Amino acid sequence: MKKLVILLAFVFTIILLPQHVFAVDFSIENTEINAYLQENGDVQVIEQHTYEFDGDFNGITRTLIPKENTQIIDFQASENNTSLDIEQEENLYKAYRSGSDEEVKVDLSYTIKNGVEVYTDLAQFYWPFFDTSNESTYQNMDIYVYPPQSPQEVLALGYDEAYDTSNIESDGVVHFAMGEVKSGTNGDIRVAYEASLFPSASVLENKTIRENILADQAKLEEEVIAYENRQELLSQISPYIVSGFTLFLLVLFYIAWRKKKSRLWEVDRSSSQAQLLPDQEMSLPATMLYMNHMYPKSNLLAASLLDLVRKGKVNRDGETTFVVVDANTDYPHERLLINWLFYKIGDNGVFSLENLEDYTKKKENYSTYNSDFQHWVQAVKAEIKENDLVDKQIGLRWTIAVAGSLLIPFSILLGVHSLFMWMFFTIFLSITLILFAIIFQPKTVLGLRIKQQWQTLSSNYDNISESEWNDWMKDKQMQAFIYAIGTGNKSMQKRSEDMGHNFAPTHNNPQTNDFVMFMVIAGTLNNHFDNASSSVSAASGSSGGVPGGGAGVGGGGGGSGGF
Repeated sequence: MKKLVILLAFVFTIILLPQHVFAVDFSIENTEINAYLQENGDVQVIEQHTYEFDGDFNGITRTLIPKENTQIIDFQASENNTSLDIEQEENLYKAYRSGSDEEVKVDLSYTIKNGVEVYTDLAQFYWPFFDTSNESTYQNMDIYVYPPQSPQEVLALGYDEAYDTSNIESDGVVHFAMGEVKSGTNGDIRVAYEASLFPSASVLENKTIRENILADQAKLEEEVIAYENRQELLSQISPYIVSGFTLFLLVLFYIAWRKKKSRLWEVDRSSSQAQLLPDQEMSLPATMLYMNHMYPKSNLLAASLLDLVRKGKVNRDGETTFVVVDANTDYPHERLLINWLFYKIGDNGVFSLENLEDYTKKKENYSTYNSDFQHWVQAVKAEIKENDLVDKQIGLRWTIAVAGSLLIPFSILLGVHSLFMWMFFTIFLSITLILFAIIFQPKTVLGLRIKQQWQTLSSNYDNISESEWNDWMKDKQMQAFIYAIGTGNKSMQKRSEDMGHNFAPTHNNPQTNDFVMFMVIAGTLNNHFDNASSSVSAASGSSGGVPGGGAGVGGGGGGSGGF
């Protein structure tokens, strides 16, 4: 449960963090675009953008992606009729105007060559002044389209963000009052006048387009009605779906809690309360790896070699050399460890720290060392797996994962239909269910018992009396110390070392000198294996605008920014 809460907090922190971190903090408070259609088919555009900067800045950016068969020319920028320096990078224009913490109004002007498309009946200006590549929100946008002369017929149509925002004024000027335009959206505008207003422009195609525009208008209206109907339906069913999945999730949490509580009761019933050092229900290497969250480190290797010494399978010959005396091991991973250390790194059943240093000095041995280490670790994990310490609940987890996955398309559907509150709830439920399916692998009674008893040893070891520790047989002392080495428990190591040094050998305790030597060897082994692992470990090793994607009509588009 604790791991699930941590993962949920992490995921939603990522979700709620801003997706882009800009070097310049700004907002575009107001944007006005005036497009003057010329008789030759060109379009002269004047834009005014009002920026509110917070902090230092160097200027603004404007991305203008022309449609096919058009061209952007004569781009200029000014402030209060004072020209600003311009730098162009493909479709990205930078207007330099530095400052700090102030409101800036920048005027941009440019010409769209062949921006008007002339047909036999009508001529249209069909243009995307921004597209989905735009990374800045326009707080308020107004677009005005001016005909070259007063027209007799005007058709106006807006798509996406521009839908239902057009107003045709008495002189034929079309005003698209778009209000707030969020970043990452499209909003193409389409205005058509009679073709006779453009006598100097070339006819693009010898066909009529009036019916096409009217059909587009009718289609958009039908789509809006269908959208509103779906939105109403989704808003009606969302509370039931969210409530149902929430209840399902609460039931899962309750079942998980009940199972854990029942198993903990069984652990308490079956555990021996009289002894501090637990009985070994698995080998020490497997126990240490399990207690270390299945994450192997070099100290596990040193502790496992010491465990072979404790069990009498290996004898020490001095402080740096070990000799195999009994190859009949209890576990496959012990046999692998002996073969690796004493016959591959060492020689004919003898292993020394000098052998280890010589072996890991050669770069050609790095890959083999890592491979052999991982092979041994997998054998230790195999023992853990054989003991069924985890109840994988595969069927239940797959059911939960499928249930969580079903909410993903539903949450997307809610977002598309602007039902953002219900979308957030379904995303939360979906992620929670999927994480639950990944994490929910409750420990069996045996797994809980091993975990609880060895954790109790770790937490209570500092309180063990010296007389109690001295009454332990040598094997128990060594088990506790090896466990401390293998799990990296510095507190247990220090307590064992303090007690080992405090007792002089007596006829009742002749093993004290051996234990002191054992601790010295343990420290040396741990350092050498750590250095060996470090030696063979492989070293693993923007600010500004973006031209944009051109996701608007005809491959055109654009956006605004600051730098």
